[in-house]
Amino acid sequence: MDNCTYNKIKLMHELSKLNGFIQHHCIKDAKTSKHTKCAKIIKHLQKDINIHLKQLHQELSRKKL
Repeated sequence: MDNCTYNKIKLMHELSKLNGFIQHHCIKDAKTSKHTKCAKIIKHLQKDINIHLKQLHQELSRKKL
């Protein structure tokens, strides 16, 4: 496996962990604290992360490991 492929896999792993943390903790905590602006920012960040995860997945799907 070349370094670029490894890096894509590593990025997907780290972004997936961050996405899970946002889903299970950040959004709920922002709502509980009534920080609506923070919740909005976090949701936007999660949307961006999901876009990049999809792009990385598509790139890895094309490559034969």
